[in-house]
Amino acid sequence: MNLRSLYLSLSILLIAGPLTAQSYNEGDIVEDFTFKDYQTGATTSLYELGSQGGVLVLEWFAWWCPFCSHAAANVERGIINHYGPGGNANGVPVRHIALNIQENSRPQSDTFISRYSYETVVEDYDRTFYNLFDNNNGQPLFVVINAEPDSASAQQWEVLDIWLTYGTFPNVSAVLRPIIDSVTPGVLPDPVVDTFPGIPEPADGWYTSDWFGEFHGAAFPWIYHNELGYGYVLDGPGEAIYFWSHLFGWTYTDPLVFPFLFSSDSSGWVYPMMYEEMLWFYDYNAQSWLPY
Repeated sequence: MNLRSLYLSLSILLIAGPLTAQSYNEGDIVEDFTFKDYQTGATTSLYELGSQGGVLVLEWFAWWCPFCSHAAANVERGIINHYGPGGNANGVPVRHIALNIQENSRPQSDTFISRYSYETVVEDYDRTFYNLFDNNNGQPLFVVINAEPDSASAQQWEVLDIWLTYGTFPNVSAVLRPIIDSVTPGVLPDPVVDTFPGIPEPADGWYTSDWFGEFHGAAFPWIYHNELGYGYVLDGPGEAIYFWSHLFGWTYTDPLVFPFLFSSDSSGWVYPMMYEEMLWFYDYNAQSWLPY
């Protein structure tokens, strides 16, 4: 080999090294990745598979691998059957995803998949997705990803664990279950805040809007307003709301006109007011005060 050929070979090695290096580590956020569904041939993706939230347990396998068989039996008992529809210890759904790395052996792969109760299987024959987590080309490889949005325990699509068990026969479920059970449910946004932006945190279920007043919103969008009584709230344009009550039916109001309400029943404005512990309202169509 001449000197020029040697330099060229070294250059190729230096360039190729980073291309085959591991891209994701624990704590990283995984970008979406497209697969082909093993059963249907349809295109799917990581984010689509995790669209319902929860924890994703990824397992790369080959039908001929004895380490894969041992791990699959353990996973079937200790993860797939253990969690089932109830989810993890915090009620978070757990979804097992098997990634087949052996092409052109359909009958053998079908037998393996059926034997170990795999439900979701995708193809990764060239190990493109595998190599983003490990470049040792062993199997089975396990990756646990949090797909639960708004969880306090981890970011959505965060890698929680990467574990290559090639060459060993460990108790896979015993290792992975504490990681799976560490994920807590996502905290859903308060719908009251969506309707009344900037409203302070409630006290014992009572909210105080700087324009709509005080109301109890534990059953929102059903509320109990301290003056208007029971009602139902829907978002309107901008900061406006639609408010239904048995007093006036459906009404419209917003920060600029409240406490005036436009009633769809009377096609006119009403003005409610508490007087001597009784709710009165001025009907602009009738041009008179009326008690309720």
